[in-house]
Amino acid sequence: MQKPTELVISQAPNNIQVHRLPRVPMRKIHRDSGLWIFRWGSNHAFRDANSAYTYNNRYFEFYCISHMFSGNGFYWRPGQDVLPVKAGQCILASPGTEHNYGPAPHSDYQEDTLNFTGPLADMMFKSGVFADGIYDLGPARRLSAIFNSLSDPSDHAQLNAGLALQQFLYDLYNKRFREHGRERYPEIDELLKLLREQPERWWSIDEMAAYCNMSDDQFRRVFRKRVGMLPKLYVDRMKLNHAAAMLTGTRLSIAEIAEKIGYTDQYHFNRRFKEIMGMPPGHYRRDSFRH
Repeated sequence: MQKPTELVISQAPNNIQVHRLPRVPMRKIHRDSGLWIFRWGSNHAFRDANSAYTYNNRYFEFYCISHMFSGNGFYWRPGQDVLPVKAGQCILASPGTEHNYGPAPHSDYQEDTLNFTGPLADMMFKSGVFADGIYDLGPARRLSAIFNSLSDPSDHAQLNAGLALQQFLYDLYNKRFREHGRERYPEIDELLKLLREQPERWWSIDEMAAYCNMSDDQFRRVFRKRVGMLPKLYVDRMKLNHAAAMLTGTRLSIAEIAEKIGYTDQYHFNRRFKEIMGMPPGHYRRDSFRH
């Protein structure tokens, strides 16, 4: 049975505790798939009532998930307040991020934890799927199913463990995305629905901001945080996605398609389609039918 690698901890020159990547070589299956889960398992820690919090700076050279399924804990990052961690919450920590977490005074900290690295992990971090912080996960020990796959050294099991980890992180991301938008800014969701349903309409920033009862600057800031791009680019991409679907799914002329998404000037439509989609609409239609 494959076992998790041992944890290697050292002290950096600035007294920051560093949890190192393992020295064992990465298997080919992990290198080819871009995701290496190299350490996993359940841990238990306890802090007595008289023990003060310690916030020693530390960081990992890898990605870490800690799901506290029992007890009470804390999470701390330099320059921020100490936050409580409750049973059912999980902590995500990315490489190089200084932090600390553990049991609160007179409490257990029972966790399922998993460490991983690789280009696929870096992609999820850069795109915002993996983000440092505390998240509500619930009491079910979801990481344990991944542990079961990891205990089987076969390539098949290792690939399925990687897929399960990706699904876990995307589920967590989507939950965070929905809760952030609907609880704090429901008007943004209503606007997005209108933009999708009315691709022929051109909205100005002033109109979209007024619909959401925000100033222009606040609207741009909130929209970008919610959607991941500025509103004008989102409107353009949404319209041109509609156009792309009509180019491949209908026999409408390019001029007719341009008109249906609000372009009165076909030249302007052709130029913007190429800028966003990477080729003129006529080439897009021909290439799609060729494949």
